[in-house]
Amino acid sequence: MATKRVAVIGAGIGGLAAAIRLRIAGFEVQVFEKNERAGGRVNRLREEGFTFDTGPTLLLMTDVYRDLFAAAGRDLDEELDLIHLDPNYRVHFGDGDSMKVSSNLPALIPELERIEPGVTPRFYRFMEDACHKYRLGRSEFVERDFEKARDFFGPRNLKLLLKTNAVGNYYRSVSKYFKTDKLRQTFSFQTMYLGLSPFEAPAVYALLPYTELAEDGLWFPRGGMYELVEAMVRLARDLGVEIHLNSPVEEITSFGGKARGVRVNGEEVWADAVLANADLPYVYRRLLPRSAGEGDFKWRLRKREKLLYTASSFMLYLGLDKKLDHASHHNVYLSTRYRENFAQIFAERRLPDDPSFYTNVPSRTDPNAAPAGMESLYVLVPTPHLNENVDWEREGPRFKERIYDLLEERAGIEDVRRHVVYEKVKTPQDWLSEYNLEEGAAFGIGHGIFQVGYFRPPLASKAVRGVYFVGASTRPGTGVPLVTIGAKLAAERIGRDLGVQPLASPKTVTGVGK
Repeated sequence: MATKRVAVIGAGIGGLAAAIRLRIAGFEVQVFEKNERAGGRVNRLREEGFTFDTGPTLLLMTDVYRDLFAAAGRDLDEELDLIHLDPNYRVHFGDGDSMKVSSNLPALIPELERIEPGVTPRFYRFMEDACHKYRLGRSEFVERDFEKARDFFGPRNLKLLLKTNAVGNYYRSVSKYFKTDKLRQTFSFQTMYLGLSPFEAPAVYALLPYTELAEDGLWFPRGGMYELVEAMVRLARDLGVEIHLNSPVEEITSFGGKARGVRVNGEEVWADAVLANADLPYVYRRLLPRSAGEGDFKWRLRKREKLLYTASSFMLYLGLDKKLDHASHHNVYLSTRYRENFAQIFAERRLPDDPSFYTNVPSRTDPNAAPAGMESLYVLVPTPHLNENVDWEREGPRFKERIYDLLEERAGIEDVRRHVVYEKVKTPQDWLSEYNLEEGAAFGIGHGIFQVGYFRPPLASKAVRGVYFVGASTRPGTGVPLVTIGAKLAAERIGRDLGVQPLASPKTVTGVGK
């Protein structure tokens, strides 16, 4: 039987992981990336001796990546120099207090007891519940492709949803175990990894702090998260995947309701299937005929306001000519008005008056990330996605100055402006222009109750056969580990639909192995 071909749109983490899986299965695979480098939002900035990851900075659930590399006969630990972080990060509260959060429980428990005496038994119950949500959530919901409604709404799944209280309110769930606002905040802010408010997120996301504290801990690839991208690119090319950079796809071509390839630089590239790693709303609005959106989602993708999007973020990438000896690798600074901060972002959709923010100082762990005696400082501030309430041209400069003030007041960087020798700013407008993210939502489509599981946009288009999706805005959801899991599900789905069985051994693919 002739080898079947798949065209992948976008070389983000999802596109690369899926390309690797598809090539192992025996497909011919071509990847078309519009930007000058692979990685998508997992990108790298190098300027004037400073190195920054531009998007995700937290490496969690390493078993997901180990499984990907092992499928090709590779060992992740031979591809990356992985550093286990301890503590994971330091959380700073609005009153100036702070605590170290560590996956080393003997170190963590005294910190918890200092803030909330007698909390230890309740903390262990919280961890037990989070573990339960993690185990069931991952095996029964995250790692499954719900092709039909009955797959999701069957009696067994409904029983599991009720048993784990997975669809309850996350913040209320956390509050059952902790009495102080500080610990409630410490174990709820993680929903911002998904661009969600803990006051609106489903309780299943208690699995997030569990992955940090008990499952695998927090890791840092020496050189930054982009090292993972480079390792994946090397593997894909070793397998025989063709990666074309600076090659924006103009449209997905189809005939008779079935995809037949993609158009790049005016020329059609034929394929048996097309896998889109571009943001899903963009694919429907710009790369597929309008009828596809109507056929798959009816009103949803025709009316933007009907889809709920995640938050976005304001970014500062700063090179400082001084050391930050008081800072950890990861630092979280929570607003003095924690609930109000989320309300302003998600309900009022305006810039928060007293924002929470996160800083990453990779040079604390990897001295090569900055020149000697200096630091690379990454600052992320959750903000609303693009909407009529925020004029970034007018409000952006003032908001930047507000963040500089907070770096002095909250992060303890004295006279910070005087020490900045390199600065780059990114707003939601940049997330839109650089990655075609609808509404500039840095984390894609939201994860409310009616946009998760079966309700989330599916991996395969029903309107145009042979079109598939991988990435933050499809199943199972946003976040680098989930997107990587989604790549496996998408590759398996394509294999089933095209009648291609996985090869018995990766060694049968030309070029696999070191």
